[in-house]
Amino acid sequence: YKRIASFYDWWYEGDILARYREHDNNMTSELILSGAQATSIRQGIEISESYLPAEHCAAITANARNHYFNYCLNHMVIPLKAGNLSGAFRLLQEALKIDPSPQAVEKLFTWLTQAEAAPLRDEIASKLRSIMLNHNSESFYFAYP
Repeated sequence: YKRIASFYDWWYEGDILARYREHDNNMTSELILSGAQATSIRQGIEISESYLPAEHCAAITANARNHYFNYCLNHMVIPLKAGNLSGAFRLLQEALKIDPSPQAVEKLFTWLTQAEAAPLRDEIASKLRSIMLNHNSESFYFAYP
């Protein structure tokens, strides 16, 4: 619909076109648990940029990135509750690719202070410790030497 809307006037009426039953083996649940859904979202945002009018592209894309970063944060608890730490970590990585802005990183840090984020917070700390152990202190810096 984005391609059509960029060339023609049209409207949308939000009626249900199909109904699906919800169950544990549906594709959406698997994509959320694995963190793969965020990859598709990011790719969709990137593809959509070429369809948007130049004068509105930056603002619309920024809004989409912000919205879907928040969506990823809100859905990160799903793989965590299922015990799928690698899926949550992948979702986190994709969320930061969707919106790498300082505001998004600040939201992430705030979210990581919540109790439900503890497993992911511990995984991040473990990965940072591993990086530090594999580099000598003279060649590894977070900011400036």
